[in-house]
Amino acid sequence: MGTSTQIKVPATALALSLAFGALAAGQANAGCLDGLRDLTSPAKSSTPIPLAPSAHFVPAVYRPSDRSAQFMRVGGENGGEEPLVGLWEFTLNEGMDFGTQAFHSDGNEFMYSAGRDPAKGDVCQGVWRKIGPRTYSLNHIAMGWDQGFGGPLIRVHIHAVVNVDRSGQTYSGTFNALVCVETDMTHPFQEVKNCMTPPPGTMTGVWVKPD
Repeated sequence: MGTSTQIKVPATALALSLAFGALAAGQANAGCLDGLRDLTSPAKSSTPIPLAPSAHFVPAVYRPSDRSAQFMRVGGENGGEEPLVGLWEFTLNEGMDFGTQAFHSDGNEFMYSAGRDPAKGDVCQGVWRKIGPRTYSLNHIAMGWDQGFGGPLIRVHIHAVVNVDRSGQTYSGTFNALVCVETDMTHPFQEVKNCMTPPPGTMTGVWVKPD
């Protein structure tokens, strides 16, 4: 009859085995890891592993374009790196039209005109991009119903360039417009018939500061 041999396992090795077994089974928690750290303290001759520098995250949005894709930094009190981002009170041609205008960090722009009858259309949209320091181009389209121009649909296509002052409180610029009266609703976007070009105009805005 054979005799059994008992193998004595050091307490530290047994603790390590149990800790790693629990970790592999998905049962490890902060408490067992703290105990494992205490049991496996490095020797005095060990060289501590240098800590990696902490990561620094910057708020940004991804903006694809027809030429190149880019990340645009956003955030801060008035749009972070782009002072145009935010809500503005705009004025066209010193009062010909006025209202509120929102430039979003994703490159979209929305305008609510207080100078037009909402029943005929007072909401316009556009897209913007940066073309220089605090300088931006705006491609803006307004469409509405108005029987007073000889057709059911009025389409105003505005191209503007505006510059935000160093304080970030105001912007100013100029725009060119194409005004088309659409009578054929099968092609409302062509801009080739019944169109006129008014003289260049001015565009100003005052930034609306959050409370």
